[in-house]
Amino acid sequence: MKRKLSVFIVPDSGDVRQFSLTKPLIITALAGIVLYLGLSLGFSYGFFTTKVKEHKIDELTRENKFLTAKIDEFNQSIEGLQGQLADLTDKEKAIRTIFELPEIDPGERQLGIGGPNMLPMEEEVVPSRVSAYQSEAQLDRLLAETKFEKEQFNDVYQALLDKRDDLDHTPSIMPTKGWITRGYGNKRDPFTGEMKLHAGVDISNRIGTPIIATAEGTVVTVGRQRGGLGKMVKIDHGNGYMTVYGHLSEFKVKRGQKVKRGEVIALMGNTGHSTGPHVHYEVFKDGRTVNPLNYVITYAAAN
Repeated sequence: MKRKLSVFIVPDSGDVRQFSLTKPLIITALAGIVLYLGLSLGFSYGFFTTKVKEHKIDELTRENKFLTAKIDEFNQSIEGLQGQLADLTDKEKAIRTIFELPEIDPGERQLGIGGPNMLPMEEEVVPSRVSAYQSEAQLDRLLAETKFEKEQFNDVYQALLDKRDDLDHTPSIMPTKGWITRGYGNKRDPFTGEMKLHAGVDISNRIGTPIIATAEGTVVTVGRQRGGLGKMVKIDHGNGYMTVYGHLSEFKVKRGQKVKRGEVIALMGNTGHSTGPHVHYEVFKDGRTVNPLNYVITYAAAN
């Protein structure tokens, strides 16, 4: 005999109603309710999960656009810096040319910088990712170029310091103010009338006109030469350069004294074999006389 479940409905008024439910029917009803609730929960979860994913995708999309824009700005900044670095490189090359410094071989310059970075093969090729790797490669190259160029400028700076020292010790100005009355070369001797080498230049002015050193050096001779140049000063400038100043009236330096370019060393006179107040100025290079006017950049003289 099947067992039944009886349900009585007792209203406030009226007849009492009775329903009989079999066990299979109850189980079926409960199963339907459970299934309905499960489906409802499933659909609700799926709906909210989709909404959350869409929200995250929107956030990531906005963030991606923001980062892409920043990368573009970054790339523009890199391009600007690369342009400035290129200008510095051109100036470094120009300085090397002007001062006759050794040039950097293009191959050495490239080896000093290195090649471009490659995009990892295992990485997914996404435009933003490619852009990021390209920016990284540009930055790495820019840093390498900057380091290399800094090293070159340090080398150039040191070379210029060395060259400046050479230039400071190279005759380059006139030894006094005045008028050139006799140049370098074969000239007729005013005392004998014979043609002979006049190994310097004569510059005339009043007695007492200041005579200055034409480069840095050390005074090696201060005294009177019998006949010839009369009172004279000789300065050793190093690097094979020597200068001589003759026909002086008064000395302003002593033997062994170090002098700077433009420093007063004597006063113009008329001593020795001289036809009038002037200074006889000679320049020696490696023991041989050269035309002093080839070693005059400016006609500046003593104040």
